[in-house]
Amino acid sequence: MSAARSTRSARGARGVDPLAWRRAEPGPLMLLRGPEEYAARWVADRVVATLQARHGSLETHRLRASDYQAGQLALAASPSLFAEPTLIRVDGLESMNDAFLEDALRLVAQGPGADDVTVLLRHTGGSRGKRLIDAVAAAGVVVECPALKKDEDRLALVQAEFREARRRIDEDAARALVRATGASLTDLASACRQLIEDVEGTVTPQTVETYYGGRVEATSFAVADATLEGHAARAVSLTRHALATGVHPVMITSALAVKARQVARIIDARAGQGELASILGVAPFQVRFIQQAARHWTPAGIARAVEWIAQADAEVKGAARDADFAVERAVIRVATAVSR
Repeated sequence: MSAARSTRSARGARGVDPLAWRRAEPGPLMLLRGPEEYAARWVADRVVATLQARHGSLETHRLRASDYQAGQLALAASPSLFAEPTLIRVDGLESMNDAFLEDALRLVAQGPGADDVTVLLRHTGGSRGKRLIDAVAAAGVVVECPALKKDEDRLALVQAEFREARRRIDEDAARALVRATGASLTDLASACRQLIEDVEGTVTPQTVETYYGGRVEATSFAVADATLEGHAARAVSLTRHALATGVHPVMITSALAVKARQVARIIDARAGQGELASILGVAPFQVRFIQQAARHWTPAGIARAVEWIAQADAEVKGAARDADFAVERAVIRVATAVSR
């Protein structure tokens, strides 16, 4: 089981490379663990494509661990009438019932049986089924599917998508694409595929502006950037446009809070860009934008801004009747408090 050994080594480096799942090799027993659905779907699609390319035909069984009935795994793993290769996919291990846990532990201990049977398990997180996770880690392949929360990790995903397609994207274009698509990896990967398919040559910032310019300008983080940098008119305009195009007020107050906390953390810091990037958990290129905003704030001023943003956050979550008004008031308060 060389694939199991290699993947367990990668698993030991969890947190070092959040895109390690892109290098996962298909094996007869696999567990996709973690909250990121795009990563799990990407690996599962690759497993299916590999098996179909290898065998031509494929018999697939889909089960859910929460409503599993005893004996289903053994039945699915038994040789088919036409001796076709078999893929058993089980979702929802985080809410597995006792019958599934018992049968799955038995299957892992005995092995899937026939050489042409592949078992693919999905666990989104939590402590349920730890015995099974440990058993799969010892006998098969565990692929971590972590949420990509940092912009630098999402940038790495963009670069990986283009590299795999043997295409080029400028770094500034990749940053713009990350800002345009927000936190959803599915949206980010779809945007990458669209640009790869539609655009000839290198993808530039101008290309991203053409396809996604409106989304870049109206994101909650664009509102936060303009607000904390004191561009009041632009911040209000972006806020209204964002709200009009479906951005939830909570997303704006959350982005404001993130930006304000970043400014507060470095306002008196005496450190290099690399160290500050590590402290803030952002990509190095972002530090200079945060520093640019911090130059216009005093410790007392940013403390007041944090209070105003916290008040607005409570209001948009139910403490006020008009969430849009609460957000716009906070934006105006913060933006006009900047010392320019």
